[in-house]
Amino acid sequence: MKNLLNSIVVTLIFVLFNSLQAQDQYTIIHKNLNSTASGLHHNLNKSGDTIVMTSDKSILRVSFLSHEQKETVMIDLDNKVAKIPLYHLPIGRYTIAVYREDMIIAYDIVRKLPIQTVANATTDLEESIWDSSLDDTEKVKRNFKPKHKKDNSRLANTSTDKEANKSISEKNNLLEKERALAKANWEKAREEEEANKKASRKALAKQKEEARQKALKEVEAQRLAEAQKNALKKEEERKIAEAKRKAIEAAKKRILADIAEKKELEKQKFVLENSKKEQSKNTRDDKAVAQVDRSKAVTVTPEVKAKEVKYNLSVINDDSVNRQSREDYRKQNLRPNGKPYED
Repeated sequence: MKNLLNSIVVTLIFVLFNSLQAQDQYTIIHKNLNSTASGLHHNLNKSGDTIVMTSDKSILRVSFLSHEQKETVMIDLDNKVAKIPLYHLPIGRYTIAVYREDMIIAYDIVRKLPIQTVANATTDLEESIWDSSLDDTEKVKRNFKPKHKKDNSRLANTSTDKEANKSISEKNNLLEKERALAKANWEKAREEEEANKKASRKALAKQKEEARQKALKEVEAQRLAEAQKNALKKEEERKIAEAKRKAIEAAKKRILADIAEKKELEKQKFVLENSKKEQSKNTRDDKAVAQVDRSKAVTVTPEVKAKEVKYNLSVINDDSVNRQSREDYRKQNLRPNGKPYED
């Protein structure tokens, strides 16, 4: 139970600390998110009392424009790292312009709460920026020695600034130049962004067109393949139909030939039968005539000498005796009813 209470107390303390830290937000920074400003990293440090800038090209100058006081202060630096202690800037809104070798990058900050400083903190903005941004080697090279002036903050009190003797017209001209340069940079960034968008749209349109052309080619190839397949199928069907037709024609020819042959055989048989009938009829007529003639004629019986023939049934016929075969007999004679033997 005691451990639980300790845990609850620690948690409450942690939440209270975070709440107090969230309430102590000294500054809000509005970063420049354009693609042209990608070479400049500008962030607040963890405590929120210093702007830390790192650039891939040298930062030649930094200017601070107070929207409330309408005053601009410019600090020459010529270094790739710049650290801006924000206790020099009173509460209000500021536009910070960073002059690089190639362009000017601008962004805004809003100072919300006063920042407590140590007793021996320098009050000169330029000296404070140089002291925070330059390393020891660069300080020696530039022969820089902090003076720790008591009160020389040109932004905190512009009436005591050494540059207060400049005419209002010169300051306004400088302000107009900075605004014109910032506007030109903004327009250039916008044009580059539009050009990038246009290039992206063009690339996307080209990609879509290529995809469409590819799809059309695939569809055309599919159509040609299907047409070729159908043509091959039709050709195969035509060959099969032609083969069937030829087979049917051949079968018809065979049937017709068989019918013609059968008719021819029947015709020959009919002619043969008619011929036999005619022959048989003629034979019968001849016999009848012969019988009539024999009846009318005087029968003369010639003397026939008997021929003695000796048959030996055990001897095989060796053609010494002429004998009429049954087939020859039937061809030369008729049945007792007067019809040929073949009927």
